Amino acid sequence: MRLTELQNLFYVWMSKFEKRSLENIKIHCDFLNESYKLNLSHPNWSIFWPLVFNGLIDHIGKGYYALTPPVIIDYGTHYVYINYKPDLVKLKQLAIGIYSSEELENPRGYSIIKTTPLSILKQFPTVRDVVDTFDESLRDVKDLKFYNTKTKRGVAELESEGLTRYFSIPEELYMRELPDRTINPEAFAISYCYSRAINKEVNGIYNEVNKTLILPKFACPYLLYRTLLLHSLEHRVMPEINENTYCFKDVPKAYAKQLNRIFSNSIIDE
Repeated sequence: MRLTELQNLFYVWMSKFEKRSLENIKIHCDFLNESYKLNLSHPNWSIFWPLVFNGLIDHIGKGYYALTPPVIIDYGTHYVYINYKPDLVKLKQLAIGIYSSEELENPRGYSIIKTTPLSILKQFPTVRDVVDTFDESLRDVKDLKFYNTKTKRGVAELESEGLTRYFSIPEELYMRELPDRTINPEAFAISYCYSRAINKEVNGIYNEVNKTLILPKFACPYLLYRTLLLHSLEHRVMPEINENTYCFKDVPKAYAKQLNRIFSNSIIDE
């Protein structure tokens, strides 16, 4: 069985419940992986999280997730259906739970929206601004295990009666405690992106000639991904997913400029 088929099984399973806890989701992903012998190293990241990134599933609070309400996006030239498969119009399936059509079918009166992804990007705070909203901490830096072992700056963790993560810039006496994933599922990804920025690492590569944008898969904030996905859907395509990166095509320079602002000047031009 292919991974997409396994994801579809999971998608159907999720649709049977009002909500599911992340712990329960992990158990079910492990079960699917073992039952169909896919030998995935991180089943929940391969099965569950891509559906979150695509906007089909969302965090609803306290570590619980649920399918998002069906919505129709009006692009003027075509419609994109999210979490809703029309019966009568000619469709092109772009991904699990995502369909494109030149015709509108909406007998149930689902929300129809028009969107401008660039305007949404302009409303995003910088990763630094987000990290700065986290609770201050007086934790001793010596207790922490940093992800970047060379610079010992940025995201760090402490294993003591459970895992707690911090963001530290020791020379500035700057320390923040990251919210738990059950409270803020994006806290780690946002913090890690800021960690890359302060350590002079890259959060993305933009090619102005080819208009391609490449982002690392690891610690990519899914709300940013969704905003870029909205742009891709305007062209009736999905982002290209590689082993370690996401590739978005036909991305205007203005998008890269906003992402560079959001990621604290860590998007480089190729």
